[in-house]
Amino acid sequence: MLKIITGLLVILFITLACYYGYAMYENNKTANTPETTVIEKAYAKSIDWLVNNYPQISNNHNPALWWMLKEATDISDNKNLTEVYTQYKTDYLDKIPPNIWTPYFRKYYKPATPDMISMQNYQPYQVFFVYALSCDSDLAQTDVIKDQLETDFCGLHYLRPRCVTHQLMSVRLMQQRYCGDDAQLAALSDALQEIIIDELTYDFRVTDSYLQRVLMLAESGNFDAIKPVWVQRILDAQNADGGWGDLHPVLPLGNDRYFGWSSTLPRIRNRQSDFHATAQGIWLLALLLQHQQPSAK
Repeated sequence: MLKIITGLLVILFITLACYYGYAMYENNKTANTPETTVIEKAYAKSIDWLVNNYPQISNNHNPALWWMLKEATDISDNKNLTEVYTQYKTDYLDKIPPNIWTPYFRKYYKPATPDMISMQNYQPYQVFFVYALSCDSDLAQTDVIKDQLETDFCGLHYLRPRCVTHQLMSVRLMQQRYCGDDAQLAALSDALQEIIIDELTYDFRVTDSYLQRVLMLAESGNFDAIKPVWVQRILDAQNADGGWGDLHPVLPLGNDRYFGWSSTLPRIRNRQSDFHATAQGIWLLALLLQHQQPSAK
């Protein structure tokens, strides 16, 4: 019996090793840079998803996602994207009083000193976002901010797939608002990008976090570090409805259900698009198109 169990474990190990090796090859193989027309087509489809799903996503008031769409709007001449963002701004943003997230949409707006009590249920990365947007001197003295200005903050980052990208996002917001020491932030940004490149190299799962990693390299202007195959895999992962989700399908189970990987654990679910992944995909494609066509808006 022990020999049978040992034999099965050996077979399982070899199978998983072969699977990972093949997945690694597919994730890092040499590929041609996707043609601009191909990216443009995917971009148009992703915005169609926004238009078709606006009644649902207009109730999602995650400021970071709408900020991403604003950023995409600012560098794109897509009429439908502009209309979606403008509609949300009219429906919601223009009707609420200024708050700690307002600087996402009004870059130089200075919010009142953030209330730490109101943020006690925030995750550390959310507090870092607040600080990056406000550059509040009191908040700068807290450990939660000081810790996130260190390269090793995320520790075992493979177990926290969005930790480094969230950290870099705040660093980039600080740089754009001239908050903090320029040299320190530049060094931290470079170090975090190197970690993200490692994550993209060894984590083959094309999920929400994969999109976010490529997005942050593009947003940082580090296009040379983005392997063409990573962009192609993101294009291939786009769902038929134009959006993206947080599932890397491995095995179809019927009725449009799959066994696959999410950003964290294996899942059994439908291959369904969501606002979080799609907003990131839209901004990424807008940045790629801007990079390929520097004369564009």
